Amino acid sequence: MIETTGSLDAVKVEGDTLTLEGWSATRGAGRIDDFRVSLRGRDLPLVSGDRDRPSPDVKAAHPSLDHADACRFRLKYRLDPAQVAEAETGVIAVTPLVQGRRGKVHIHLAKTSLPEPSVEDINMIGVGFLDVSKEFLTHFIQLADLKSDADVLDVGCGVGRMAYMLAHYLKPEARYEGFDIIDQLVNWASAKITPSYPNFHFQKADVYNKHYNPQGAFKAEEFRFPYEDESFDFIFLTSVFTHMFGKDVRHYLDEFRRVLRPGGRCLTTCFLLNDESRPLIRAKRSTFELVHPVGDGYTSNPADPEDAIGFDEGDLLGWLAERGFEVEGKHYGAWCGRPNFLSFQDVLVYRKGDLPAQRPTPPSKFRKALRDLFGS
Repeated sequence: MIETTGSLDAVKVEGDTLTLEGWSATRGAGRIDDFRVSLRGRDLPLVSGDRDRPSPDVKAAHPSLDHADACRFRLKYRLDPAQVAEAETGVIAVTPLVQGRRGKVHIHLAKTSLPEPSVEDINMIGVGFLDVSKEFLTHFIQLADLKSDADVLDVGCGVGRMAYMLAHYLKPEARYEGFDIIDQLVNWASAKITPSYPNFHFQKADVYNKHYNPQGAFKAEEFRFPYEDESFDFIFLTSVFTHMFGKDVRHYLDEFRRVLRPGGRCLTTCFLLNDESRPLIRAKRSTFELVHPVGDGYTSNPADPEDAIGFDEGDLLGWLAERGFEVEGKHYGAWCGRPNFLSFQDVLVYRKGDLPAQRPTPPSKFRKALRDLFGS
């Protein structure tokens, strides 16, 4: 992926023609020479393209971008009759290209077809709703190559924050399954999303968590996902491993391996402790001081450890390798105070490889003792 920035300023549908206007430029990769545009995952045929239009405003605001003085575009694409209606509530994705290499995807949704949850429900899962949903749909497409006909599992679906934009992207024949440990959130998603999108299903998983579900009936390390083997193309979980102990994380990875189809991908957000994040934590620049050992990881709150848990990067990558996963991308987050980041949490993208999983081994006690002693 190349580093790009830009804006999709205008999206219009007139008859059977979609017109896009905006700007896009790279930082160090040269001039953008093409765009890939899709509606609900289906590429659209180009009618006419007017690129390299004058952009003195962009040059003034971003003088360091390549060809910033001529990076505006006006593109026209043909829609078939079904797509004309679909363009109103379907996700349009615009990807800039430089010699076939992809830049940052811009997504557009003209009109949502779903209500938004209450502020109370949103705050139970973290700050933000629609903006976060748009951000992660971009990551799913950009980093994990999510197709619109994929069968998707959302682990820790909450109130349907990620399902919200996925409902406007996935095709009706695609399958979405989500589970969460909080009744109130699953009930809202089932009542408000499923009636409009019957291929979206939500259910409660009564898994114990001291912080979120203290009355849970099942231990996370013993919970079997209620799905058949090899039934999903893509699994994602956002801010789930950040509230789980190491033994539980390893069990969930076993379940990912079981329910993913061969070649299927998983996108996970987490807190990775490494040579960059640990010094930032010691310098008090991090949002969470993940320094207290707990369950093969580190927490910022010994009294309520599942409030925030991070893992040594080497340990987590080792757990993935032991289960036959191949890491395809590591994208570090802003949580620890680093200046360059993709999102707030760290993002891992990994693929179910062809090799059989290795026998899991626990983290090295000697290595953990050294980290505890020297902090690195």
